[in-house]
Amino acid sequence: MASEKLVIVESPSKARTIGKMLGSEFQILASMGHVRDLPEQSFGVDIKNNFTPQYEESKSRLKVIKQLQSEAKKAKDIYLATDPDREGEAISWHLKELLKKNSKAAFHRVTFHEITKNAISKAFQNAEDINMNLVNSQQARRVLDRLVGYQISPLLWSRVEKGISAGRVQSVALRLVCEREREITAFVPKEYWNFLIDLEASAKGSGKLFTSKLFKVDGEKLEAGNKEEADKILKAVRGSSGFRVASVETKPRKKYSPPPFITSTMQQTASGALSFSPNFTMRVAQHLYEGVDVGTGGPVGLITYMRTDSFTVAKEALASCREYIASEIGPDFVPPSPNFFKNKGAAQEAHEAIRPTDVFMTPEKVKPYLEDSQFRLYTLIWKRFVASQMSPAEQKQTTVDIMTKGSDGREYNFRTTALVTTFQGFMKMYEIDEKSEDENDMEKAPSMLAELRKNEPCFMKDLKTEQKFTEPPPRFSEATLIKELETNGIGRPSTYASILETILKRVYVGKDKGKLIPSELGFKVNDFLISSLPELFEVGFTADMELKLDKVEEGEIEWTEMLKNFYSDFSIWLEDAKNIGSPESHKAESIISLINKIQNWAPKEKRGKKTYDDEKFFKSVKEKFESSSTISANQWNALLSMALKYAEQLPDLEKEAVRNGYAAEITAHREKLKLSEEKRESSKASETDIEKYASIFTFFNSVKWGEPEKRGPRVYDDKKFFNSLKSQAESGKILSDKQMNVISRMASKYKEQITDFEKLGELLNISAPSEAEGQASAENNEAVAKYLEIMSKVSNWEEPVKKGRRIYNDKTFYESIADQHKNGRKLSDKQIAALKKLADKYSASN
Repeated sequence: MASEKLVIVESPSKARTIGKMLGSEFQILASMGHVRDLPEQSFGVDIKNNFTPQYEESKSRLKVIKQLQSEAKKAKDIYLATDPDREGEAISWHLKELLKKNSKAAFHRVTFHEITKNAISKAFQNAEDINMNLVNSQQARRVLDRLVGYQISPLLWSRVEKGISAGRVQSVALRLVCEREREITAFVPKEYWNFLIDLEASAKGSGKLFTSKLFKVDGEKLEAGNKEEADKILKAVRGSSGFRVASVETKPRKKYSPPPFITSTMQQTASGALSFSPNFTMRVAQHLYEGVDVGTGGPVGLITYMRTDSFTVAKEALASCREYIASEIGPDFVPPSPNFFKNKGAAQEAHEAIRPTDVFMTPEKVKPYLEDSQFRLYTLIWKRFVASQMSPAEQKQTTVDIMTKGSDGREYNFRTTALVTTFQGFMKMYEIDEKSEDENDMEKAPSMLAELRKNEPCFMKDLKTEQKFTEPPPRFSEATLIKELETNGIGRPSTYASILETILKRVYVGKDKGKLIPSELGFKVNDFLISSLPELFEVGFTADMELKLDKVEEGEIEWTEMLKNFYSDFSIWLEDAKNIGSPESHKAESIISLINKIQNWAPKEKRGKKTYDDEKFFKSVKEKFESSSTISANQWNALLSMALKYAEQLPDLEKEAVRNGYAAEITAHREKLKLSEEKRESSKASETDIEKYASIFTFFNSVKWGEPEKRGPRVYDDKKFFNSLKSQAESGKILSDKQMNVISRMASKYKEQITDFEKLGELLNISAPSEAEGQASAENNEAVAKYLEIMSKVSNWEEPVKKGRRIYNDKTFYESIADQHKNGRKLSDKQIAALKKLADKYSASN
């Protein structure tokens, strides 16, 4: 139903929540994210025209755009209510640019950090214009990433591997992981020894038992690097003249509450406490922010906006939290004034920390309405916020030094520290107090230590040694890598999860027991980028670019000027990288002069969609060399291949190669071409195979292929894939067993359209099912349908897990099985068993 007041948000769930709050006079529509972006298949940035982005409408959003344009024509007021950050501001701007052409409506920008009736009402009463500084900051980031990714990826294709890519920020994250792995590999453990003594104070039989650790020898830090040194210390202490209390010091100390969550700390804590990946954490948080029906008459946002780097908390929320603490925990747990936490320099003060929208909406109250993952994350956020406004814990730390004179004449100092909590403060909020390893050790020490007195005698009960070795730095987990990125000023709240997702998806990094390990490909990509473009992928340089983007956001610098300054350096770095491996000028001149003598060029050759023309290619390289005196490494290798191909017309080739210093390269290239030829010959199909392929492909002539399907990041197009196999066979190449299996599966999928399917089945070795198999298949189909019904209701999927070389992705597996079942393809027993296991797993979690 049309309305004069149109509100546009990003997602349907956000639209439903806001719709309940605004009422029937507003029409709420979802843009489903970005409606315009840079083109997928072309560069999309006009560098010469002040880095103008050449946006195009997102193909996957055309239906949505049409609906938005239609409704915008009827509206008098359009409210752009997208998320309150760079990305959200950019979506609002793109929507306005798209809709204002066909609408006379007034555009209003409304921002809110929580989806509650009060916050929405205030936002609509205080509508503003779009913040172009925020938009320009997002545009600058998008263009920067396109400039780097689009121009560096081809370098990777030619030097490392086809089809891979590089990213401005992701590649720095990869660098950190690779450097840490090399630190670990290069680490040499150093031996050291600990000495622990069990003592009894006052008198034997007093029962005042405690353990102390050797701390210093003759006032210097203990160093025992091998068993021989350790044995000497043992002997000296065992032969000592007796032990006495040298000092007892008790100090009060306070442990202050941690600040409320920001994006990075929420991701880190959820990783450690809940085993959630950063990406999964953000998905769950998005649901909590956009609204959940908790039995109050419609959905309501349970937490504030989850992409933030600010510790700021609204005054009303602080007052409400203090009221909750006083009434539900106790007035002693409320500090005299609210706790405030200092933001980092680049933090956006206008944003809030991540907190519950209503502190009185406790985890137990909302538990019946939440999925398990939502409940667990909400509990984490709620507890952290309440704890952040509680009084500090009060503790007493007692340190006792025990001295003895060893039989070697040296003075040995043993130390014990005990920690006693006298007032829990914020730690009462946690079932398990948040303690460091040192604090746990201190609390294990007996509280009677404070009762010891100076010069009080002690008696040795036992003396033990522990052989230890220093350990290498730990591998990064997703949580600790985010912390490292944040510490170094790399990335922002909206990008942390996507940075990690990208390096994992590209298989540059894998996960083993939660730790990030670079793959062989990851090392290759990293090493190439660091050696070829060292300045671009410096941690400090990337952090500096983030600060400049922040300055664009604050309106301090012009975004196009920032890009201009960056590109002037980047273009030089890029050109230098392209020339790595290029031949010396005299080598290039020599081989170009030789090839220029060729009279009889091979005819043009069409392979697939590309046409290969030796003469045309040579002339283009020659022209480049004549204008710049350089050629690229790829062009040099192509000329070496060409010289060997036309060797019969170049009698002076070997002589010229020796004279100009590239004889070894000619020899190596000749060997490489020989291996390529052998590989090409081995991939040729026999006459029998060619005839068989032709017969098989004929059966598919009448097939009407299904529409391409998108699953995750990949698009599955049966027609396109079939035609690629057909082209391969028609070019005389043999089809692998795997490819023949794919054709068999396609035959089974489209068998209703294939005339004389039995004959095709014989060619492909597809056997018809027996009557018994048919019955079993029917029973299996019922079970499969039941399991798929269960899985279709899952909204929060677990993150993909890498085990060895394989990546296990629950959602992708389900979609693949559902597609297979939908198209009538038989599932194997192994697939059915795996599907059952998955259905049981998600049934239990829900």
